[in-house]
Amino acid sequence: MFSRSHSEGEARSADRAGRRASALPPPSIIGPDMRITGDIRTQGDVQVDGTVDGDVESATLTIGKGAEVNGEIVADKVLVLGRVSGRIQGRDVTLADTAEVYADITHENLEISRGATVEGMVKRVSKRDEPAPKVSLVVSDGETATGNAGSP
Repeated sequence: MFSRSHSEGEARSADRAGRRASALPPPSIIGPDMRITGDIRTQGDVQVDGTVDGDVESATLTIGKGAEVNGEIVADKVLVLGRVSGRIQGRDVTLADTAEVYADITHENLEISRGATVEGMVKRVSKRDEPAPKVSLVVSDGETATGNAGSP
């Protein structure tokens, strides 16, 4: 009897999880053979494997290896493996080692992998109640000096 009610509970749990997962739409994919001229706006996720000449606004944006976006990007999460020319504004921005970014970047969190090409200004924005970030500087003799960003 215990095992039966336990199994029914698992089935109900799995059913609820399945309904939640199906409520999220699949990402919109721009294939490698596609070129879009114009702006893209969605509340969902976008994966670009082709070329977009225009602005992209989404929840999550992935720019695949060999893909290109020429325009402004606004997304909570941005992953760049390809090429971007324009501007990037995102909460979490990740530039992979294959990324070529010729853009100004405004972010809360930024990760740049070794090998990525970045040309442009980078600006971190934070919440007002957040303390100034600490900056670590490694001096040539191997010692580390730390301080607060923006203080002398």
